[in-house]
Amino acid sequence: MHVNCFGNQNKKETGFALPSTLMLLLLLVTMGAAAALYAGLEFRSMNHFQTGNQALFAAEAGALRAVNVMNQSGVTHFANDVVTRWNTLFSPSLQSLVGYPQFTFTATVEADPTNPADRGWITATGWAPYSARRIVRIGVKRGPIGRGIGAIYLAADSVTPSFSGNAFDIDGNNHDPYGNLVAGTVAPGVATRNDNVTNAVKSALNAQQKDNVRGSEFSLSPLNPSVVTSGGPDWSDLNRVVNSILADPRVVRNNTSRINGNVTFGTLQSPQITHLTASDVTIHANGNASGAGILIVDGSLTINGNLNFVGWIIVRGSTVISGPSSDDQTAVLGNATVMGSLWTAHMVIRVGGSAIIDFCESCLNLIVPPSGGGYMPKAMMITSWQEVM
Repeated sequence: MHVNCFGNQNKKETGFALPSTLMLLLLLVTMGAAAALYAGLEFRSMNHFQTGNQALFAAEAGALRAVNVMNQSGVTHFANDVVTRWNTLFSPSLQSLVGYPQFTFTATVEADPTNPADRGWITATGWAPYSARRIVRIGVKRGPIGRGIGAIYLAADSVTPSFSGNAFDIDGNNHDPYGNLVAGTVAPGVATRNDNVTNAVKSALNAQQKDNVRGSEFSLSPLNPSVVTSGGPDWSDLNRVVNSILADPRVVRNNTSRINGNVTFGTLQSPQITHLTASDVTIHANGNASGAGILIVDGSLTINGNLNFVGWIIVRGSTVISGPSSDDQTAVLGNATVMGSLWTAHMVIRVGGSAIIDFCESCLNLIVPPSGGGYMPKAMMITSWQEVM
């Protein structure tokens, strides 16, 4: 009788191999699924990391755009000029980066409760794909440099300039109130709002006159007068600044149209805000006017005599230095010495005669508003940066 000694053993081995194979296949499938899961998680993690950085970039861009909006015309009082007008200055709706519509941001502002005139905060939020969001908070303060500052500042978007003679001096290098050169800001001789005005002023200067306008970007070889596009307040902004100054209870108003003899509009020891309200003010040949502080002229100002002023002169009409006077013009036919800055909002400027207009940074801060801050528009500076988690 033949007995199969291995038959049952083969059957047993076959039965054992099947579950082992199934377990191996299950293990491989599980490992493959886990690998796919981890790969997907890593991909999503890297995507979230990338979009998180993109959202942070969008938030920073929003904060910088907010600073640029503030500095377009300068700030005299952060709470009043920026916070209360923010929805007018900066759209409250989502804004996107140019060329990258998937990256958006918003920005809000608040004044520093301990110093609302000079300091404040910008909180900017940025968004990117995958619902990524980042928030940055930036501290800002009014800087030392005036916006649009220069020995002369032209607030008009277009001008018709002319220059006569070769005895005038316009210098953006920093001086003290007595006319001495000192360390400090080197401003343009003539500061403008746009390149068209800059080019018009440069073109109006002949070769003998170009070196009479010195300051930032001035050079003798090649000869280049200091006429610089700096931006700054336009007429509406300047009018807002003037109205703020005229609300000061210390303003001294003068409605005279003819100045003969001696007249004083403040001194260095006791500077004042002087408001000449007449439509046409003339300092005659026998007139001698001096002053310090802020001088605001509503209409034209003709100087046939002598004017010595330390501080900030704002002429709401045009500016004519040496030449015939007409309505809304400032003419200097005599001797004018201004230490500080002369701002004009009109489209006509004529410069000549014996006129010295030298930039003086300290002369522009002789009068401080009762509420703090300053009357001179200044650029906001970043003092701190942090990401809000």
